[in-house]
Amino acid sequence: MSEISTVQDLVRRLGERGAHAAVITVAEDGTTTAIGYAELGGTALRLAHGMLAAGVRPGEPVVLLGPNSTAWIAARLALAAIGSVAVALDDLTSDAELAVLMPDSGARVVFAAGGHVPRLRALPHADTLRVYSLDDTAGPSWRSLLDAQAQALPAIAPENDCMLVFTSGTTGTPKAFLLTHGNLAANINGLVAARIVGAGDRALLPLPLHHVYPLTVGCLTALASGATIVLPAGVTGPQIVRALQRGRVTVIVGVPRLYAALVGAIEARVAARGRMARRIFDSTLRLSVMVRRRFNRRIGRTLFASLHRQFAPELWLMASGGARFEADLIWKLEGLGWEVLSGYGLAETASILTANRRDRAKIGSEGTPLPGATLRIASPGADGIGEIEATGPSVFRGYRNNAEANAAAFTPDGWFRTGDLGCVDHDGYVYIAGRVKEMIVLGGGKNIFPEELEKIYAESPYIRELAVLESGGALVALVVPDFEAIAATGNRRVEDIMRVALGERAATLPSFQRVAGFAVTREPLPRTRLGKYQRFQLPELYARAKSGMPTRGPDEFTAEDRALLAQSPAREIWAWLVARYPGRTLSPDLSPQLDLGIDSLEWVTMTLELAERFGISLSEQDAADAVTLRDLVARASAKAGAKEPAAAPVLVQEQPWLEQPGMFARAAGEVLRLVNKGLMRGLFHLRIQGLENVPARGSFVIACNHLSDLDPLVVAAALDRARLERVWWGGEVGRLFHTRAGRALARIAHIFPVDERAPATAVASGADVLARGNALVWFPESWRSPDGELQAFLPGIGHLLSRAPAPVIPARISGTFAAMPRGRRVPRPVPLRIAFGPALDPERLAARGSGDSRPARIANALHDAVAALPR
Repeated sequence: MSEISTVQDLVRRLGERGAHAAVITVAEDGTTTAIGYAELGGTALRLAHGMLAAGVRPGEPVVLLGPNSTAWIAARLALAAIGSVAVALDDLTSDAELAVLMPDSGARVVFAAGGHVPRLRALPHADTLRVYSLDDTAGPSWRSLLDAQAQALPAIAPENDCMLVFTSGTTGTPKAFLLTHGNLAANINGLVAARIVGAGDRALLPLPLHHVYPLTVGCLTALASGATIVLPAGVTGPQIVRALQRGRVTVIVGVPRLYAALVGAIEARVAARGRMARRIFDSTLRLSVMVRRRFNRRIGRTLFASLHRQFAPELWLMASGGARFEADLIWKLEGLGWEVLSGYGLAETASILTANRRDRAKIGSEGTPLPGATLRIASPGADGIGEIEATGPSVFRGYRNNAEANAAAFTPDGWFRTGDLGCVDHDGYVYIAGRVKEMIVLGGGKNIFPEELEKIYAESPYIRELAVLESGGALVALVVPDFEAIAATGNRRVEDIMRVALGERAATLPSFQRVAGFAVTREPLPRTRLGKYQRFQLPELYARAKSGMPTRGPDEFTAEDRALLAQSPAREIWAWLVARYPGRTLSPDLSPQLDLGIDSLEWVTMTLELAERFGISLSEQDAADAVTLRDLVARASAKAGAKEPAAAPVLVQEQPWLEQPGMFARAAGEVLRLVNKGLMRGLFHLRIQGLENVPARGSFVIACNHLSDLDPLVVAAALDRARLERVWWGGEVGRLFHTRAGRALARIAHIFPVDERAPATAVASGADVLARGNALVWFPESWRSPDGELQAFLPGIGHLLSRAPAPVIPARISGTFAAMPRGRRVPRPVPLRIAFGPALDPERLAARGSGDSRPARIANALHDAVAALPR
């Protein structure tokens, strides 16, 4: 198709492609419906004539409100054909937004999905609206306009307005602006000339067409190129995959979040097959990426042939826009065998300013400018980064009725200030660094680009989403944990897991990029439909999450929730929970740990109450798997039929581990003691202070800070043979006891198994050690410090000393974090130190410490004692 000057030209020429499929719709059940180019063009022109006959005039605003459909596309093309101004609103627009946007649009004609018709009728001055149903379910159908007598289409010039756009709301202050036929035509012509897709391609369009990017690139450019548009039934994973397969898709027009979800689904599927399958997959992917990087060859389609057959046999290209595409994600997709092309632009530039071309793409860049577009970097810094300014035929004229916004948006010489920070390399390729308004400026003039930092912090498998922001002059993070991944570990200390995950990443960053605080929320972070964070909402959400205020109302119960709680004993269990936590508004989605503060030891009390009141026996495993109160009630209800009393907590999980080892094990232990002592004192120059405070006989507990896997070796090297022979240690069952060699070492070194899922058992085992007249080493933080600083002490040490009172010796280890922090396998030979403080009495600790329970007071006072020791 030759170049067009208006979108009307495109509509007129659709019929030239005859019966070739223009749009294929894939239904929920997988059935497909196709409409050819001639039929689509004919329908759009008939509808245009009907609109003219009904009094719709060139330049008049007309609203489109509904999900993607063939009818929506036909109506959009018809409006372009008669020169009316299309006002496409988000299908998810709320009633409050609709009440503002409808009168602001000035429209008196609306094409809407049937579900929106009652909402439109409820608006003030609704009697002035003419509403046509796009899906033939309510009121007059759009098809009623098809039978009008043909009329001559009005002449349209490139400078005529084609669409009214409301900004997506990333800043909280949507603005309105107009795009002309010439703006859109410039983009369409440039992309068609790049020959990215052709008549043989089928382009999946999962993005909502009210956005300029999917409209321009996914719809209008696809039609101008002769490609076939494939519309899925929805945007869920199964619906996308079904459309890829049934529509025989060759190209996806998407956004980075869609492709990130795709890669995540593939990796999860591989991980489900076991550790070996994951290793093979990762190794193969690394090989494929290496070949692509070094030799510019895509071998992924061959290496992952089965994946392509199962997923989308004909898919070869993934096109992306709307948000920055991270290079790491692109390389993964390229390694898997797909070609990835990204571009850059804004709604104000009719979507595209720059694009990567086939065989000329630079991964990590956004490509080079389209024909006619010119970019420059304003006031670049030493790194070449500055604000991107643009001019060209696709750039809009300005914001409607907003002189203040226009003064800020354009330079004195007429260039559009995009608000994006970036640079251009010597080949003319554009790189995006972030948004000017989103850039965080900290004290001292340090600049933070949120997206860059969020990518680093969110690498943890236990973090689902993360956004950084400024609060009180400091850099902080709002975090959505992956509760399912956390539950799989058996550890319910969500905030501790988040603290460690953030601390690990912070250790690799400059000091000014380290978050000074964080808040945890269960709610997805607010985004636009194209995946960008609505950052104007983050400060309030952070403040609410930090204060513990609920983000959901008590009435947010699903139909399934109401059905569950209508039955006995779920109804009674829920009433018990409500009574147990007075003053709290409970909902099924609340997290027992995060929202109600139910820790591992509190769970023991709850299970006993469940047994006494309802005769229901729940295990600590049940608690570990209960991510929400819904899970807890469902599990309790499912076990109600057993009617057997809950067993008391198991006192000792593995009694044999607390027995004295045999002669051979003792001999091996002596050899290990000497070797360890030589290494610690020779290689690490271990210094010991206050050893005289450690009793030579009797039961006692050594409570240490925890920095590294070297910590137990430091304690062992500091003690003489007589003391060490009487010392027992707790060891995480998942790290040590799953191999024969690990179990043998545990016998030699007096280590008994500890399971995070069974804290009561760990306390009982420790108490048994003390009852036998032995000593115990306990790390009250449980977690190794992520940053080398002393963490809060968990109340487990308080429960232990309340159950088995014994002198406790505070000990502080220094240097092991520098020698071997988390993630490091080989230690550095740096000087180490351990200081032992005087023995403390649990009763005095309980009297001295702060907290709402005796165990908490003991733990907090002991924390202060360890903190006071030299480091």
